[in-house]
Amino acid sequence: MENDSGNADHLTITRALKTVVSLTGVGVWEWDIAQGAFRGDEQVIKIIGLPIDYTGCLSVRSLTERVHPEERDVFAAAVTHVENNSLDSPGATPAHFDQKYRLRRDDGTWIWVHQRSEPSSDRYGHAPQRLMGILEDITERYEQRLRWEKLARSVPGVIHTFLLDAEGRFHFPFISERVYDFYGVTPEEVQRDASIVFAAIHHDDLDEVLRTIQQSAETLDNWVCEYRAYSGGRWLWVEGRAIPERTSDGGTLWHGLITTIEERKRLEQELRQQSVTDALTGLYNRRHLIHCLEEELARFHRYGTPFSLVVIDLDYFKQVNDVRGHMVGDRVLKALASIFEKRLRATDIAGRTGGEEFLLILPSTLGDGAERIAETLRQDFAAMTFDDEEGRLFHATLSAGVSTVSPGCARFHLIWAQADKALYQAKMSGRNRVCRE
Repeated sequence: MENDSGNADHLTITRALKTVVSLTGVGVWEWDIAQGAFRGDEQVIKIIGLPIDYTGCLSVRSLTERVHPEERDVFAAAVTHVENNSLDSPGATPAHFDQKYRLRRDDGTWIWVHQRSEPSSDRYGHAPQRLMGILEDITERYEQRLRWEKLARSVPGVIHTFLLDAEGRFHFPFISERVYDFYGVTPEEVQRDASIVFAAIHHDDLDEVLRTIQQSAETLDNWVCEYRAYSGGRWLWVEGRAIPERTSDGGTLWHGLITTIEERKRLEQELRQQSVTDALTGLYNRRHLIHCLEEELARFHRYGTPFSLVVIDLDYFKQVNDVRGHMVGDRVLKALASIFEKRLRATDIAGRTGGEEFLLILPSTLGDGAERIAETLRQDFAAMTFDDEEGRLFHATLSAGVSTVSPGCARFHLIWAQADKALYQAKMSGRNRVCRE
């Protein structure tokens, strides 16, 4: 009675498994490796396109002939691998089969299928002489993926899904081909090792990328981050945006897009540059000079680092504009700016405060050094020869006032006023000279 009960239970389980398999739409196959015979259930017969009442036995060879020529060699190699490793001896590698390929049905049409079995061995450790697995028609899924990948290639960015599990492990279940344009790696390389994406991120930006990912995982707020990635021998500004969702095991899955923001960054840089520079000379404007002067003064009061100012005004410049024209006057102003670029140090700050007036901030420079620099600039400018629209040659000169910061300078306008006072002395002393307060 116990044996009958066991058989009944076995039949019940078998029927239940058949029901589950039929609901999934996959077929079950058996491969007699020694004989080369291949058998399948009704679903396998249906997938292959054989008559529903087919009772024959397929061979692995005939199945191989149904495989599309582009995948046939790989399929045949996988068959050979199983045959070579299904030896009736202890320690043999368990048989395994997992192939996706196009299969020619009996009516001549082609479908994509996934045929696989899990590695197995018998209770003695022998590789089995028979292998069982499933066959699944994946045509619709595969074609959907092809359409998705085609769409992904047309999108000007990297479409991706990123999974961070509860243990902190991460990978990209999907990443589009354009990842190569942004990170210099292929989708296959990323799926083997997701860390190579993070290795391509600029070291100054990596902490912020990781912080925003972690914050998004904790709050489920959208992930948004701007950073630089290395590709094609240069750093590329990109922006990542992704929508997170919590997975059933406590991890976080993001669906997102990474796009280049190079043009936006270029425009932002241009706007920043325009906001701090004088359009005519390319030197800093008055607002930025005041900002730099306040920073130098704060540095002096904190660390005792000295600095000097030089205020410059062109002599009789109104006459140049009135007699020779504003276009000629503009050339004179730009010529002085070019002297600054040539003579000043990289740490020095030069700007135009308005009209023909200029200001130089000379960090770590005392009065004597600042006076020498101003004198050099005066001499270089006086030695320049200009011509007007009628070809007449002329020279231009400048006057300069120098001041050096002192402990009593609590506000920037005090040291500036001292330099202005020295400039006034230079003007009253005959112009074309440098005076120091």
